[in-house]
Amino acid sequence: MLNSNAAIPLLEQTPLLVFIHLTAAILAFVFGLIMLIRKKGTPVHKRLGRVWVALMAFTALSSFFIQTQGHFSVIHVLSVLTLIALFRGVYAIRHGDQRTHRRNMLLAYGGLVIAGLFTLDPHRLLGHLLLG
Repeated sequence: MLNSNAAIPLLEQTPLLVFIHLTAAILAFVFGLIMLIRKKGTPVHKRLGRVWVALMAFTALSSFFIQTQGHFSVIHVLSVLTLIALFRGVYAIRHGDQRTHRRNMLLAYGGLVIAGLFTLDPHRLLGHLLLG
C-alpha cells in the first residue's frame, strides 16, 4: 500500500533518472510478461522483443548511474549479467539458435524480477513508497 504521507516529499526529492529508470523497468516487466505469454516467433513477438530488449538494456545501463550511498550493490551485478544475457540472446536468435535465445531471455527477465524484489527493501525508494 502506498504510504501517501511520505510519498509526495520523497518523490519531489527523487532524481529524474530514477523515475526514468523505474518507468523503463516497469515497462520491461510488463512487456516481458506479454512476451512469455504470447506465441513465439511471430512478427508481433519480434517487434515486442526489440522493444523489450531496448527497455531492458536501458534499465540495466541506467542502474550504473544510480548508486546507494555512492556504492554499487548486488543489483549492479545483476545488471551486468542481464546485459550479457541480452547480448547472448540476441546473438543466438540472429544465428538461429532458439534454445540459447530462450534461455538467455529468461535469464534476463529473471534478473529483472530479482532486482525488482531487491528494490522492495524499505530502505530503497520503491520499498519506502510502497511499504513505508
